Amino acid sequence: MAYTIVDTCIGCTACVKACPVDAITGKRNELHDIHANICVDCGLCGYVCPVEAILDYEGNVATRFKKRVDSDRIAVVNPERCTACDFCVDICPYDAISYVKVDGGFFNVASVDPAACKGCDKLCVSVCIKEAIQLHPRAEALEKAVRPA
Repeated sequence: MAYTIVDTCIGCTACVKACPVDAITGKRNELHDIHANICVDCGLCGYVCPVEAILDYEGNVATRFKKRVDSDRIAVVNPERCTACDFCVDICPYDAISYVKVDGGFFNVASVDPAACKGCDKLCVSVCIKEAIQLHPRAEALEKAVRPA
């Protein structure tokens, strides 16, 4: 299953720039193509497409997500499950996810910046193959982060 681009594509290259796995190719001002063998169905291409020329795996228009600037949710990473695969870092439209070193600086795990995270439409959650990222109510998540372990 993969997303597809239809002939209303204007070749703006927004989807190419947004794709975290480089599954989209095409020249500016020409119809682009999503390579099914690479696509991870994250939906980010539909998020950025200004002309709604991208269909999801069910054939529905993959429309832009509404940005939730005042969301009461926040992404929380379980460091024991995180494998530092880059998907969540690459897909976050707010650059709210980065890596921090753990275990004496030998391993990396994803970390969410609470000020930058908008608790959007679960892009990071949807691409995490290890289910290391979940959305939680913001107050609850921030309270846990402040509490000593």
